[in-house]
Amino acid sequence: MKKQLTVALGLAVLATPAFASKARLQALGEDVNGSFYVNDLRNVFLNAANVNNHKDTVTFEWGDTAGAAGTAQDATATPKAEGGFFKSAGNINYGVYLGSESNTTNGYRALSGIDMSEAQESNNIDVFVGGDAGMKWGANVTYSKTAKDEADGDATQNALRTRLGVISGDVEAFANLSLANKAEDSNGDEFKGKLGLQLGAIYNLNNYRLFAEYRSIAGEAEGTVEGDIKSTQLQVGAGHTSKLNDKASLFTKVQFQMNNAENDNGVAFGATCNLASSIGCEEYKANFIPVVVGLEYDATSWLALRGSVSQTIWGSQEDADDKKGFAETTVVNAGASLKFGDLAVDGVIGNGAAGLGSDTTDGQFNTDILMSRVSMTYRF
Repeated sequence: MKKQLTVALGLAVLATPAFASKARLQALGEDVNGSFYVNDLRNVFLNAANVNNHKDTVTFEWGDTAGAAGTAQDATATPKAEGGFFKSAGNINYGVYLGSESNTTNGYRALSGIDMSEAQESNNIDVFVGGDAGMKWGANVTYSKTAKDEADGDATQNALRTRLGVISGDVEAFANLSLANKAEDSNGDEFKGKLGLQLGAIYNLNNYRLFAEYRSIAGEAEGTVEGDIKSTQLQVGAGHTSKLNDKASLFTKVQFQMNNAENDNGVAFGATCNLASSIGCEEYKANFIPVVVGLEYDATSWLALRGSVSQTIWGSQEDADDKKGFAETTVVNAGASLKFGDLAVDGVIGNGAAGLGSDTTDGQFNTDILMSRVSMTYRF
């Protein structure tokens, strides 16, 4: 009977992959909001012109309501619910996506002393549109606005962003702008964001993807915390995807990255100032070279496995007074996809909800909670 069930399952499941999840990108060592060289639907959040490459898809990221898990940040252990669809209509491709709250936006607001249970970015609506007239183009608008009547007073927040992108031959370019970012809680603590920029380009050269990107975001806190918060990031690098055989793909990437941050009310090195919390530092600078090696393997017609290892092979970080290198930076991630015809369920494999790359994993494989950061994607 078990053999018959296994055969039946194999016949019912096809190998068609649905590349469209945070879990997949995280398992390959990439940013969950898009990759410069790994093909995935999440790339619409990097370059809106990718809406033309990932049409006729429905995707869901399973998680909690924003803020209900005790944090405003989307992470492996505390994923936030989001999802949407992308569809074609003649020469136009469009999409509607719900719940794409920004960790960056909420991180800046939290450092402004705002009560994040009242004024975090929430109920986001994304609208995408694109077309192909010899050159693929795409545009996006992200909008969020909420108001709460709290016991001490009203709490409000709003955010407005736009993404513009093109893909023409071997060249891709995008400009993503944060046009409005404001929040105020019932205590009168307030954050006012300034114009935010994410500018980048990608060039295909002999099977390599060469990329460059610049980011800048700033804002001002008023109330319990007073002062400016700002940061910039520049990264340039190259990524390469090799088809090892009909089942395995190897992903490799190397880049040079510069980070700078200032916060009038920030902390110094002695108070856990580091790259992950750079916008909480009084003054922070870092130059480093990270590398990533990933593998994706179609183990069976219904199962794909993937993993990656990343490490900073050179780098230094400093504030106004001190300079030091980086501590242990080696991170291993792993993930899997269960494929049922045109439907795929993706997840990160780890020790419970913590996921790999966390100090709590200790190299264990926990079968009680097989996957975290789970998503479902259907192509039609």
